[in-house]
Amino acid sequence: MTTQSFCYRHRPDLKEVRAEASHENLYKELALLPLGDQQSIAKAWNTFSSAPATQRRLILQGLLTTCCTSQLSFLATSIKPLLCVDFTAILPTEICVKIFSYLDAQSLCVACQVSHKWKAIADDDILWHRMCQQHIDKKCHKCGWGLPLLQKRRIVRLENNHHHDHDHHVKHDNNNNTNTNNTMMIRKRPASSHDDTIAPPTPKRSDRKPWKQVYSERLVVERNWRKHRHTTRKLQQPEGVLCLQYCDAQNILITAGSLDGTATVWDLETGKILRVLKGHSRSIRALQFDDTKLVTASMDHTLKIWNYHTGQCIRTLEGHTDGVVHLHFDSRILASGSADGTIKIWNFQTGQCFALTGHSDKVTHVQIYQHTKLVSASVDGTMRLWDLEKRSCLRVFRGHMGPVQVAIPGCLQQQGEEEVIMSASLDRTIRIWSMETGKCIRTLLGHTDGVTALAYDKLRLVSGSLDGTVKLWDVASGLPMYSLEEGDETAKSITSVKLSDAKVVSASHRGEISIFDFSKVLSSSTT
Repeated sequence: MTTQSFCYRHRPDLKEVRAEASHENLYKELALLPLGDQQSIAKAWNTFSSAPATQRRLILQGLLTTCCTSQLSFLATSIKPLLCVDFTAILPTEICVKIFSYLDAQSLCVACQVSHKWKAIADDDILWHRMCQQHIDKKCHKCGWGLPLLQKRRIVRLENNHHHDHDHHVKHDNNNNTNTNNTMMIRKRPASSHDDTIAPPTPKRSDRKPWKQVYSERLVVERNWRKHRHTTRKLQQPEGVLCLQYCDAQNILITAGSLDGTATVWDLETGKILRVLKGHSRSIRALQFDDTKLVTASMDHTLKIWNYHTGQCIRTLEGHTDGVVHLHFDSRILASGSADGTIKIWNFQTGQCFALTGHSDKVTHVQIYQHTKLVSASVDGTMRLWDLEKRSCLRVFRGHMGPVQVAIPGCLQQQGEEEVIMSASLDRTIRIWSMETGKCIRTLLGHTDGVTALAYDKLRLVSGSLDGTVKLWDVASGLPMYSLEEGDETAKSITSVKLSDAKVVSASHRGEISIFDFSKVLSSSTT
C-alpha cells in the first residue's frame, strides 16, 4: 500500500512526527479505569478506527450533538494543534528552503529550535548567503541597518627582499627627483610581476566558513557599534600628528606631522614602531598608501613616493609653489592640493601632469571620485566638483561660513543612492550636499569648535574637532549618536580620523593616537 492511501497524520513514513507521548498518556489513563469500562471504551475506539470515512463523520456528528459546552471547548482547544502540518516533512527540500527564505535572521534562528529537520533547513548556506548579501557593507532596505565588511587579514611580507619588484611600479632616475616640467615617469605595474602579499590558496569548500557564521561574526561587530561597546588603545608620538592612515589587512598604521618631516610606520596590533621614513624637510600634511607604495605631501612643496616596507624614497614630485596640503590617488592618477591654491593631477600611466585652478585660497582637501571626477575643498569656504577629462569645474558648493577642511564624495543609501558630498568646516558644522543640484540637504550640529576631520563609509560617519571630541553620527537623522573621544581641559585638537569596518583611529596635535576597536568586545546580549 502506498503512502498516498494514508492521510498526513497516519502515513507510516511520518511516524516520527506523531505525538507518541500523547498516545502513551492516553492508554495510561485508560488503564486506571475498571476493566469493564476499559473494554467498552477500547471497543468504541476500534469501531471508529475500522469504520469507513463516511461512517466516521456520522459517528462524530452524533458525538458532537451529545457534547456539552465545556466538552466542545475542550475539543476546540485540542483540535487546533492537531491541524498543524509540518510542511518540511511532506514538501521537497528546495521548496522548504524557498519558504524559509522569506524569514529574517532572527526568525531563522527561532526556526532552528523547532526540530532537527527545521534546523537543517534554517542553517542552509543559501539562506545565510542571501542574508549576508542583503546586509553586509550596505543598509538593508527592509530593516534599515547593515553589517560591516570585515576584510580578511592578509599575510604580508615585510622583508626587504620581498619588495625588490617595486621598481616595476615606479621608475627611478639618477637624481631621484622629478623635473619641474610636470612630467612624472611612473609605469603601470606589469601583471606578471611578483605580488607583495602572500596570496593564500583558494580554500576548499569544506574549509570555508558557513555563511551563518560569517553573518554572526559581523552581527556582533555591528551591535558593538550600535551599543557603543569597544576597546580603546593609546599610542603616543613625540610630536603632533597631522595625518594618518591604517590598514587592518596588513596591520599597518602610518602617521606623520612632526616638524622634522618624518613619517612613522607602526604595527597596528602591537603598537610598536616598525620604521621611520626620513626625506622631507618640513612637516608632512597628508599621506596615503596601498599594498606597495606610500605617497606623502609636505609643506616643503613636494610629494614623495616611498616603498614603506623598506623605508626607501622612490621618487620626489615637484611642481607646486607652496606647501602641499592634501593628496589622493587611485589606480590611475594622483591628485594633490596646495597652499598655492592649485590642484595638480599626476597621471601614473602617461606620466603627464596638469593643474586645476579656481579656488581663491589654500586647497585643503582633494578626493578622486569614480576615476573621472574630483572633489576639492578650500579655505575660501567653497567646495568644487571637477571633470578631470574636460579639466573644468562642474559645480561650486557655497554655504559654509568658514574654511572647509574636508570634502568627501559618496552615496546616501537612505536617499535612494543619491550622490552627495560630506563636508566639514571650521564654522563648527558638517554639511551634506546634493552633488547633482549643489544644494545643502542636511546640516549636522554638535561640535563646539571647528570640525577638522571627517570619515565616512556606507554605514556611518565619524568626525573630529578642535573641541577635542570624536563623534559618531546618524546620517539619516543628522544627530550625533555618541562621542568616542571627549574633550578635556587641555583642549587637545583632533587633527585626523580614519574609519574602517571595526575600528576608528584618531590623532591629536599633541601626538596622541587613539584606536577604538569594536571587534574585540563580545556582545553580551542578543538584542
